[in-house]
Amino acid sequence: MKLNHCPVCAGQNFSSVVTAKDQLVSGAEFNLDECSSCSLRFTNPRPDDDQLPAYYDSADYISHTNRPLTLTDRLYKIARGFTLKNKRRLIAKINRDRNQARLLDVGCGTGHFLASCQEHGWQIIGVEPNATARQQATTLTGSSIYQDLQNIHNQQFEVITLWHVLEHVPDLAQTMQTLTTLMATKGSLIIAVPNYRAYEAGKFGGHWAAYDVPRHLYHFTRQAMHTLAAKHGLKIVQTHPMWLDSFYISLLSNQHKNKRNNYLGSFITGLLSNIYALKSGDFSSLIYHLVKNDQD
Repeated sequence: MKLNHCPVCAGQNFSSVVTAKDQLVSGAEFNLDECSSCSLRFTNPRPDDDQLPAYYDSADYISHTNRPLTLTDRLYKIARGFTLKNKRRLIAKINRDRNQARLLDVGCGTGHFLASCQEHGWQIIGVEPNATARQQATTLTGSSIYQDLQNIHNQQFEVITLWHVLEHVPDLAQTMQTLTTLMATKGSLIIAVPNYRAYEAGKFGGHWAAYDVPRHLYHFTRQAMHTLAAKHGLKIVQTHPMWLDSFYISLLSNQHKNKRNNYLGSFITGLLSNIYALKSGDFSSLIYHLVKNDQD
C-alpha cells in the first residue's frame, strides 16, 4: 500500500531516506520516507492491513511470548523487570489515587505491565490483537483483554498507556481519535516510541533495530510527536527517557549488521547514545505524557 500523504500532518512533500530489512520474518526490504514538514518517517509502501499480521508470526517475536529463547531474550526479560517498576512509578506520580483510577494498556502483550499495576491497586483493562499473547494476558491478570481498541465503548480512563505500540497501528488518525475519546476529563495518555534521531540510529542506519520494518509503520521524532498531539487536541506536558532501550537496540542492531553478538560494543554504543542524549534530548526511546488542551 503506497501512502501519498504524511500520516501525521497530511503533507505531501516527502522523500526516500532509508532502506531497512525485515530481520524477523520475510527478509524483504522496505523503504522509509521522511516528511519535510513534521519530520515523521514512515514505511512506504507498506503491506496492506490484512497482510500485516503475518509479519508478527514468529516464535522470536519476544513481545508475544514468555519463553526465554536466547541470551538476548533473557537480557530483554531482565530489563523488563526494571522497566516495569519505572513505568509503574511514572503512572503513580500522574495519578496517586490508584484505587479510584482506571488504567487501559493498549498493546499489552502478555500482560506483565497490567499485572504489575493490578497488584498495586489499579483497575485494569487491556487491548492485545495477537490471540496467543491475549490469552496469556487474560490468564495472568484475570481481567478483560480486548482484541481491538474499537471494542471498548462507554468507558473512560484516568491513564491510558501505549508502550512501543503507536508505531504499529495501521490507522494512526483513528487510533489517536479513539484514545482521546477514552481519556477521562483530567486523564493522561502515555505514549512510548523509538526516536530515530538517537545516536545509535545514526550509527546503524538501515540496520537500526528499532526501524523493525514492516511491523513499525511510523518512525517518530519529538517534533513529529508534538505535531501529532496538537492535531488531536492534545499537548505534551512531559517527556521521559527510556534509559535501557539504547543498550538493547544497539545489541539487536549489531546482530542485524554484523550477523553476530557484540555485547561489549553494544554496551558502549548504548552508553554513548545516552550520554549524547543528556544534551540533545534525543534518547533511543522517549515516553510522552499527553493531556487534553483544555486541561489545567
